[in-house]
Amino acid sequence: MPREATKKVNVVVIGTDHEYQRHQDTSAEREQVRADFEKLLRSIFEKNKIALVAEEASDDEAVWKALKKDDELAAGFEALFGDVKTVDAPVPTIASELAKVYGAKHADVDVEVRSKEGDPESIAKRDAAMADKILSALGDAQSVLVIVGEAHRIGVSERLNNAGRSVESRHFPNV
Repeated sequence: MPREATKKVNVVVIGTDHEYQRHQDTSAEREQVRADFEKLLRSIFEKNKIALVAEEASDDEAVWKALKKDDELAAGFEALFGDVKTVDAPVPTIASELAKVYGAKHADVDVEVRSKEGDPESIAKRDAAMADKILSALGDAQSVLVIVGEAHRIGVSERLNNAGRSVESRHFPNV
C-alpha cells in the first residue's frame, strides 16, 4: 500500500503566555525565554516562508499602559514580586518586528470578546472570534504564523483546521 503524502503545513499556531510576546519588562528570566521565543519564530519564518503573522497582541500602547498601572498597584511589594519593572515606553511584539524583517504582513487578531479563565463557553467564543479574524486576514497568504494565548491554542487550531487549513499546533515554552 503506498504511503499517504503528508499534508503541507500552512498554518503554525503557537500558544504561549503573553508576557513572552514582547520585551516589556526588566525580568532577566523572562528575557531568556523571549530570546528562545525569537529563535523559535525565526526558525518558523525560515522553514515555512511565512507570509502572514496573525497575533493576539493588542495595541502596544494599551498593553504598556496596563503594565504601568500594574507596576503602580504592586509598588511596595517588591519582596513578593521582585524588582521587575515595566519598560519606559510601549514596545512592539517580537513577532511583529520579525514580520518586518522577513517581509511578512502582520495582523493583530485580538478581539473584543473576552474570555473568563476556566470558562469553556467564553473561551470557545473568543477562539471562534479570533479564528474568524485570522481567516479574514489571510488574503492570498499560503503560510501563516498564528500566536495566541495558550488557553486559545487548541480551539483556534481546530477552527482553522475545520476551515480547510493544514495546521501544526505548538505550546511555547516546552517545559
